[in-house]
Amino acid sequence: MRVIGPMLLAVATFASGAAYAAWSEHPYKDLGFVVEFPNPPATSTGNYRTQLVDSAPVHIYSQKQDNALFIAAITDLQNRAGDGASLMTEAEFNLNLIGEIKANSTSRVEPGKDAVFGRFITVDCKKGREPDQPGQDVAAQAWFKGTFGMECPDGARLTTNLFFHRGRMYMITGINLPTKDGPSAGPAALRFANSISFFRADGTRNRADGAE
Repeated sequence: MRVIGPMLLAVATFASGAAYAAWSEHPYKDLGFVVEFPNPPATSTGNYRTQLVDSAPVHIYSQKQDNALFIAAITDLQNRAGDGASLMTEAEFNLNLIGEIKANSTSRVEPGKDAVFGRFITVDCKKGREPDQPGQDVAAQAWFKGTFGMECPDGARLTTNLFFHRGRMYMITGINLPTKDGPSAGPAALRFANSISFFRADGTRNRADGAE
């Protein structure tokens, strides 16, 4: 786990407990990344569609455990490799339309020259947000479902690590599902969002990841 972002110390503390003994790395070398799941995830595909992207394939890896969902959604945008800043900003804009953004900060994976910077975003999901223009909220909900293969339930808390790297959009997302007392407070969703690391262009890994 090589993410530097909010509450990393807390994540490391939780990760050291016996509750996380079953978590392990799942490398996807063809897509350039590694992420941790407690068990092997289900795989599916989606369609990334926004104002800026007519259509792009999404690789979805997902798992549910207790009251949390873990979803790694990787969108192939090789033909838009030079548009990463605009595409990431659009993704942030759409996340704001599926609920209320509670936190938005800089995230970093890998040290030194291997560093990849992104955004670490927390959203309380809630339908009925007032868009700037008619239909934007509906489009954002459709974008989310196409990207993640599901809607974000009202009352859920979503935490996503968002990166654009080498022509791909990475959204490593943990969702604490709603309960009668509000979103569940378990740390697993945060741990998952913080678990991403990247392969180098030559297929090796940074030593800080504990593997080459």
